[in-house]
Amino acid sequence: MKKIKLIYNPKSGDASFKNKLDTVISNFQKLNFITVPFRISNEIHIDKAFLDIEQGYDIVCVSGGDGTVSSVADAMARLDIKLPLGIFPFGTSNDLAAHMGIPRDINACCDIIMKGITQNIDLGKVNGSHFINVCSAGLLTEVAYKTDTNMKNTLGQIAYYIKGIEEIPKYAPIKMRLVSEDRVIEDNLLLLLILNGSSAGGFNRLAPDAVIDDGRMNVIAIKAANISNTLSVFLKIIRGEHIGDPNIYYFSANRLTVECYQLCGTDIDGEKGPNFPLDIEVLHQYLKVFVPR
Repeated sequence: MKKIKLIYNPKSGDASFKNKLDTVISNFQKLNFITVPFRISNEIHIDKAFLDIEQGYDIVCVSGGDGTVSSVADAMARLDIKLPLGIFPFGTSNDLAAHMGIPRDINACCDIIMKGITQNIDLGKVNGSHFINVCSAGLLTEVAYKTDTNMKNTLGQIAYYIKGIEEIPKYAPIKMRLVSEDRVIEDNLLLLLILNGSSAGGFNRLAPDAVIDDGRMNVIAIKAANISNTLSVFLKIIRGEHIGDPNIYYFSANRLTVECYQLCGTDIDGEKGPNFPLDIEVLHQYLKVFVPR
């Protein structure tokens, strides 16, 4: 008999997971899995979900988008909880789950967890906080947490694009200095992405050669350019044809420091990120996640 801590965000995505909770409990119960749900919210610190974690738990499950999954992974890392993690990708943005082939289907997710196949994946760490998929700075990085929750629930991923269009006219190039183990870049940039998986914000081929357990992050830095070149770059990104474009720096790194010479917001997995300078590292194969293969 296994005991599962099920952490869920009732407002994630279309807010439908709470209506499927009984199905999850029933599926697990058929194999004598005991499920203990914990509802999180802005008023409840994520650490409270783990106050009783030493009372015989075998598995942690989380339902929500990348931000919710990231907050659970961060808490597990900070609290040194080494249990395997099951993901129900029911948020607006589910890039990590998409990269790993975890479907948005309740029964399929339960089956993946009950079969017990796991993969140890990398976890990013920036200034003491952890992220599962992406750390970003510059253009559009504040879109995710500035977008109204009700708008996200109603429109899904489109809500991000609408908010992004609103933000573009307000943006100016940012001078940054990037230092990895094998290069130094100092340039005016529009956008910086440090990726664990291959996608972010619904763009599915940002880092087409990303490997989620290789101990390295993929770095994409888009240079400041005129409007014509910038539009060309973003069209290439949408089509997944941007690698090799002269207006883009693209490389992998195990560790990266980023300095910024102007006021600039950051984002980690769709939530507000830390202030500059950024000290980013990869925790190699740190997190054990249930996978479909």
